[in-house]
Amino acid sequence: MARTSSAAAIERLRQQVDAVRLAGEAYDDEVVRTCALAAADTMQAIADKRASNEPVLALAANATDVELREARLRQSVRRGEAVYLPAWRETHTGMPNLLLRSALFAASHNPDEAVVEETIASQGDTSITLTGFRLTGYDKRVFAVCLNHYRQDHPLSAVRGDFKWIRISYWQFAKELGVEPGPNVYKAVRSSLIRLNAAHLRLRVKRRDIPLPRLIEVAFDDGHDAAAPANSLVKGGDVIAFRVLDSMANLFGPQEWTAVSEVALHDFTGLQAWLASFYSTHARPYPLQVSDLWRYSGVVCDLREFRRRLKSALEKLQGEDVPPAIRVEGYEMKGTTITVMLERWTNS
Repeated sequence: MARTSSAAAIERLRQQVDAVRLAGEAYDDEVVRTCALAAADTMQAIADKRASNEPVLALAANATDVELREARLRQSVRRGEAVYLPAWRETHTGMPNLLLRSALFAASHNPDEAVVEETIASQGDTSITLTGFRLTGYDKRVFAVCLNHYRQDHPLSAVRGDFKWIRISYWQFAKELGVEPGPNVYKAVRSSLIRLNAAHLRLRVKRRDIPLPRLIEVAFDDGHDAAAPANSLVKGGDVIAFRVLDSMANLFGPQEWTAVSEVALHDFTGLQAWLASFYSTHARPYPLQVSDLWRYSGVVCDLREFRRRLKSALEKLQGEDVPPAIRVEGYEMKGTTITVMLERWTNS
């Protein structure tokens, strides 16, 4: 991922800070020296403020592992030429809010339908355009398994870099997906990876274009072509190679990503799964238009039917067997709006 113009501007500003501070310390006149050092401090504060607003925090090439770990608690980080996603705790997967608050991973069952420059409904001051195949909640689960391999110390891949691809067998991928390995699962995983590999997005967030060539890049070492028929034999020992490019780091800025529990990602399907992920990205209750949720979720039905499905999904998420972190405590529909209350919001 090439440095953005704003990152380059921050670096130039920091170089100017060093120059002003060095010049100030050389003055014999105490008043001039004090003013120059104060100016350097002000410029340093401006540079730090700008850097904190960047999605990818740039650390010095010789930053320590401790510095890197601490910085990754908040956002994605660059150290030298290596770019890392944030670090999240086990039993969770870090995912961009932008994608979870949209119909990209729709709560519907229409994969393999090709689209070109299709606008994807999304919440807030955002724009998503998809060229490729429509994606579903199952693709979100597969994508989460891929992202989780970058949770610790594995850097993202540079477009022209030589970072190794992550290699994993279909059997191990199924285990990480939380399902029993088997031929049908391997075929489903393969099909999902092909859809994710083909997904080309154009993103705009808060009046800023975000370059993202594709969600993942995938190669198969099982001897089958990507366009092989569905009944092709895929064995558990066959190997998948995938990598996530460092442009993905632009979606993991401060307060722009969420560590979603594996339960929310893998233990539900359809609208329930979408709602569990969507509300995981929010910290408090507030009213939303039901028609907006309808658009964001990607459910294919009329609005009246969606209201019925929405109530049913929320009531199931109120069950005692639902973990408190994502359990719905209650909801209120007033006219065209709905307010959902999660149990973790009332207990925090």
